[in-house]
Amino acid sequence: MVTLNLKHYKAVNEVFKRLNKLRRWTSFITEGNYDELSKQALNCMIAYMIAAYCEKAGRTVRWERFPKIALYRAFQKAYVNFDIPEHILAEICRIGNIEKSQFDKVTREFIEENTDKEFASFICEGINTDEMQIYRAATKIATLIELVENRFRMKDGDDYDVKMHEIAKYLSKFSDIPGVEELQETNGEVFKILQQISQLRNQNRWAVQCYTMECAVLGHLFDTAIFAYFCGLEKYQDEKIATKLFWMGCFHDVPETWTKDIPSSIKDLIPGFRKATEEFEMEMVEKNMYAHMPEFLARKIREVMFEEADNVEFKPMMKGADYLSADSEIWRIYKSGSRDEYFVGAIQRFDEKLKKGTAELPPVAMQLHRYFLKYAEDLNLEE
Repeated sequence: MVTLNLKHYKAVNEVFKRLNKLRRWTSFITEGNYDELSKQALNCMIAYMIAAYCEKAGRTVRWERFPKIALYRAFQKAYVNFDIPEHILAEICRIGNIEKSQFDKVTREFIEENTDKEFASFICEGINTDEMQIYRAATKIATLIELVENRFRMKDGDDYDVKMHEIAKYLSKFSDIPGVEELQETNGEVFKILQQISQLRNQNRWAVQCYTMECAVLGHLFDTAIFAYFCGLEKYQDEKIATKLFWMGCFHDVPETWTKDIPSSIKDLIPGFRKATEEFEMEMVEKNMYAHMPEFLARKIREVMFEEADNVEFKPMMKGADYLSADSEIWRIYKSGSRDEYFVGAIQRFDEKLKKGTAELPPVAMQLHRYFLKYAEDLNLEE
């Protein structure tokens, strides 16, 4: 366990900002929807699915390692690897006779510098574990999904084939891990589901406001997952519960793949509409996701879905993490220049929900919310 403080929350918030700005596939596209924050969310969901296959095959899975691995990977991308392809880094290391372990060393130094030694030790616990291997395989399957999506943008067909070969070669190292072969099958049902979920990168969460930074629903899943994990560690002092909240955050808006994002204001203004929306979302998930995957996998995903009866007790905390992610997005939007007063009101409305108890945050997470609120209010934006 680790004792969290405001410095930890702020450091991770800075990572979110960096990953939200860090674009992918820049050799042939400039669109902001292919950003590293969205990629991290996709990585996590695929890792969860591969781990479910491993568990089904009788392997022991230490689920508590995955949030730490995801955090470690996020810091590494934000401060060390950026968008440099792994094969290029590997070639440079070959020329310089540099051990790959040097990247882990430097990553840990950045984490310590931005947090502290205790926190760095905590999230580095997953390095060189079976779960790290699962996560590494997941990252490459996520890359494969993005590559297939962008085939039409790649005018040079040979380049596409070369990248496909690189991914296949990389994934061959993980062929002994259950689920890897199934999930990389581009004509497979689960791969097609993941392709649909990946489209959440195209849905902007503040579509009708004067946003100056695009915050996709897909990237929001990663924000929420990490904040939920931290809230779980704070409140329950239990890694198992915190990990469950992490996975709930990863999947909580997946239904919007098929329903789109319906604003909370509309859900609350029309009597009965919120409940009907939730029922519709579950119908769409049943029809478009569960019905097209192995029963054991559907059952495993149900365990971390927001609407399941066993998860009702966590709803106020998950709402808190969800809205804290929105706070973080608003902070990024204001940092990048927006003067839209709507966003101040959004944080203030979250504050009211916290006071009423419909959303919950533990003490240090509440400090971060207060930091965001003060930052927004100090801009002195007039309606």
